[in-house]
Amino acid sequence: MMRRKLPSLSALRTFEALARTLSFTKAAAELGVTQAAVSRQIKNLETELAVELVSRKSGKNSLTDAGDLLFGGVYRAFDTMEAVIDRVTDSGGREILNVSVAPYFSSQWLTPRLMTFVRQHPEIDLRLHHSYHPADHRRENIDIGINWGSGVWPGVEKIKVLDGALVPVASPAFPASLNGALTPRNLIEQPLFYEFDLQHWRLWLETQGVTAPAVLSAQRLSDSHALRRAAIDGHGIALFFASLIEEDVLAGRLVRLFEDAVHVGYDYYLNYSRDAELPRKAKAFRRFILAESGVS
Repeated sequence: MMRRKLPSLSALRTFEALARTLSFTKAAAELGVTQAAVSRQIKNLETELAVELVSRKSGKNSLTDAGDLLFGGVYRAFDTMEAVIDRVTDSGGREILNVSVAPYFSSQWLTPRLMTFVRQHPEIDLRLHHSYHPADHRRENIDIGINWGSGVWPGVEKIKVLDGALVPVASPAFPASLNGALTPRNLIEQPLFYEFDLQHWRLWLETQGVTAPAVLSAQRLSDSHALRRAAIDGHGIALFFASLIEEDVLAGRLVRLFEDAVHVGYDYYLNYSRDAELPRKAKAFRRFILAESGVS
């Protein structure tokens, strides 16, 4: 049977990146080319296929019906090719398990436990992809994830594995350097740091009966490792994950300034697609995580 001539692999890869991200900027960065090159490839592909694939309106991109149809096929094709190539190159014949995991959770909670899983399942090649947000299991080559969030994710099965409440922490030297005792009311006079939302500090203060001023001074550090480091180095008070500071507290690097933590509606969830059967490798990882976290 003579096969129909297909568009170039480069054009299809460009379309796949754009359709997955819905951003010419992100697609260009991922592919290592300019936005103009991405735009040109997409325009040429639309001309070759004689159909509009991407709707560009007011800076917001969306796929047309034809684009969505093409994306489904192209994504599955690239997913299959990548999986096969992985299998025949560096996997050594082992099953590849792609896991999306929140970065700080990965370093503090998961990594110290990983060798147990590796010893239990030497046939599985575990690959971690760091992200706070859960993967789009329909579009991304992720088997299972552990991410921090609300858990309100359409099409996703989720199991809470760790509490995501936040608590004020600092280096032991920081409260000792102050004139007088530190209280929730005078805490707002100190250098404050947070990672996600200034409102989280307001919520914690409310739990202590303190109304934050209209202008609350606090510095955002949008990385858990940087936030932790700022607290350890004595720069101020960080609102940090209560469930992930035990090691630092025991080692004397951090102190929990107040016992009360604030839950902002986000926790760490094991998550995976509701629309597809988990493969054996992902089921093995799920059993391991639930056992380690003590979740039945």
